[in-house]
Amino acid sequence: MWQQRVFIGNMQRFCLVEISSGTSAGDVLGMVDAQGALDQGAGSGGWMLWEVSQDFGMERPIRNFEQLSDVCGAWNTDKTVNLLVIKKTLLAPLLNAKAMPSASPTCSGYVQWEHKRGKWQKRWMELREHGLWLSKRDTGKDATFLCSLNNFDAYYVTRVHKAPKPYVFSVKSTDNLTFFESTADYVHVFSCGEGEGKNWLEKILLARSYVLYQDRNVLSTTSAITGGGLQRAGTRKTAPGTRPAQPLVSVGAPKSDPMSIPTSFEPAAGSLLARRHG
Repeated sequence: MWQQRVFIGNMQRFCLVEISSGTSAGDVLGMVDAQGALDQGAGSGGWMLWEVSQDFGMERPIRNFEQLSDVCGAWNTDKTVNLLVIKKTLLAPLLNAKAMPSASPTCSGYVQWEHKRGKWQKRWMELREHGLWLSKRDTGKDATFLCSLNNFDAYYVTRVHKAPKPYVFSVKSTDNLTFFESTADYVHVFSCGEGEGKNWLEKILLARSYVLYQDRNVLSTTSAITGGGLQRAGTRKTAPGTRPAQPLVSVGAPKSDPMSIPTSFEPAAGSLLARRHG
């Protein structure tokens, strides 16, 4: 357990909260709200906790069901530049556990991809199969896998970026940088029109939510922010280890196998075998 400063709104004030291995972003919102710190604040939408990754100049909303030990554990401990901020966002309803999609979102379109620092290439990008794919043409025949949303999330780019298009966003690993040989594999930056960029961000954030919910099962039935009762949408209709009340396929009584060998064999009259037996 450790004490963490959580800034509110315009960064002019903060609250100290105690965070343990099981503390979620929703728990922190509840603690800060209990101190009366969320009674005021500019902006529209709902309150969310944000990860501000100042070492890369980007930020993202933290879903209420995410564990803060996972978020803070990925930070570079040699630097103390990253922080947590509570602010309002229109993304709050979209990223709420109750708004979980029944299937992972998909998206495709042309973007500018920063393949090297300051160097951009036009690429066709696809969000599918819980990951991002890049190809030179919209046919997707030469598509190459970029990253998996199992350990990547969407971020707003806050640092001024010289880019070919007006809107810049990124996907960054949620693991520690030490797991990567190169920073180029740790964060990927894209540029496009504002409308397309906001759509990409929402779709990737939602797809990441789906991955967290389905694969990692981070939604807790005792979550303080949702009031309890939410459980992972399992694929089983029955409890593990039990058989269904009815078979999945109706199977009739066993029939004789037409290919089975008979116990006695009588050659047909007039056949070569009949003449030999005669």
